[in-house]
Amino acid sequence: MVSLTPYNTSAPILMGYPDPCVDYFAVLRDYSSKRLEGLARRVIYSSQRIPATGIFEGETGRPLRTFWDEFCFYIQKYDNDCGLLSYGFDATLDGMITSIVEDISNEEAVLISCAVCEYQEHMPARDDKEICDVVRTVLNEAAGWRSLEKFELY
Repeated sequence: MVSLTPYNTSAPILMGYPDPCVDYFAVLRDYSSKRLEGLARRVIYSSQRIPATGIFEGETGRPLRTFWDEFCFYIQKYDNDCGLLSYGFDATLDGMITSIVEDISNEEAVLISCAVCEYQEHMPARDDKEICDVVRTVLNEAAGWRSLEKFELY
């Protein structure tokens, strides 16, 4: 007789059938929305650990202390197409976002990819680029909403 230890479990048999009265995709969208916000918070947390470069020195009353401070200042005070300045922010943030998105389990990434896919009839198996684009949009919105009052010149 073979006994199962807590670590040797069998795969569950799922017996459920889709209910036509339930919008399962709404649940997927809600889950994905919360998870994408969480991914954006991880990027913000990481960018708050990078010291400021000093590129905006003299433009604020108090010095910007972190990369996140500088990015928020950039988003709110500058046109988003400032050549090399834009490239520097994009390259840094894109690298951070990509590394965080790559850490997502495949199952979770597939669910999120299905929720962010523009054309539902062509849902991808896993689309890290789409996930990264949505996380970047969330970051841009968060940077635009952040109050920079403590850095203002009076």
